[in-house]
Amino acid sequence: MIFEFKSHEIDVYIKISKLGAQGGSVANSLLATGRYRVRALSRNPDSDKAKALASKGAEVVKFDITVKEDIKSALSGADIAWLVTNFWDKSLVAVDFGEEERLGKLFADIAKEEGINWLIYSSLPDCTAESGGKYPDVIQFTGKNHVEQYIRTLGIPNATFIYLGFYNQNLGTNTPLIPNENGEIEIALPYLEENDQLPVVDAESDTGPIIAKIIEEGPDKWNGKKVPVASEYVTMKHIADVLSEVTGKKYKVRTLDDKGVAEKIPHKNNEQIKQMFKFEKEFGLFGTDNEVKDISIAKKLHPNIKAFEQYARETFGKHK
Repeated sequence: MIFEFKSHEIDVYIKISKLGAQGGSVANSLLATGRYRVRALSRNPDSDKAKALASKGAEVVKFDITVKEDIKSALSGADIAWLVTNFWDKSLVAVDFGEEERLGKLFADIAKEEGINWLIYSSLPDCTAESGGKYPDVIQFTGKNHVEQYIRTLGIPNATFIYLGFYNQNLGTNTPLIPNENGEIEIALPYLEENDQLPVVDAESDTGPIIAKIIEEGPDKWNGKKVPVASEYVTMKHIADVLSEVTGKKYKVRTLDDKGVAEKIPHKNNEQIKQMFKFEKEFGLFGTDNEVKDISIAKKLHPNIKAFEQYARETFGKHK
């Protein structure tokens, strides 16, 4: 996303390679204030999400993050840029597992060349460094952190780094909910047990208000800072208990060992995914950095951030 300031109003130019949970949430929050002019740059301007933003006043432009000239054009004349990349984008993974990191660094280079004053970047922990080399294959986390480290060396006047927790939206999508022979529904995850904790967030509803508040408060306050975006830490058992309560069905945690991963979720039976869950079990999703682990800042920025129970009632409740 790209923002340009003029006097007390903000013209906002948004670079989104995919109008997903983070980018769409930020765009909608800025549009809702009525203070911003928003340009959404999307691969598919005819998508429903792009059209919805256009109906709210955004200018939607066809854009491809892999095209250098598209990035230059998007950043030209802008003051602030928001960047979130998607490791799992098929067009990136098909090239190389390092493509997300390469494009993140390219974007940062062009942001520097175009005189961006403030780059706000969605990052994650360096699992290799924080585990002392124990988990070197979590490219989808570590590559993002490498981009963060690179941004810090470029001399862009202001940079802020956002860390999102476990998306509540993962439940039933990336995190399978599997009925068993006893009529129960199993939350199936590698290695994580009932008492293991995750920082959770309704990414679609709560990312945007936090970013909008950071922008409102300005770069002087947030330059160089890491900002976690999560409403609370919850155990896997809490997730199961809440889902049981709000749906009237019995949910339970199913901890998958190596054999279980191969049998139940074979598409995740690789070191990249398995090491990610091992890292989360041993160090937590946010890793070892105390600045990132302190999620109280998210509540201060967005007092109405959703607890998991509220999200579950809205999404999985008995009326659904």
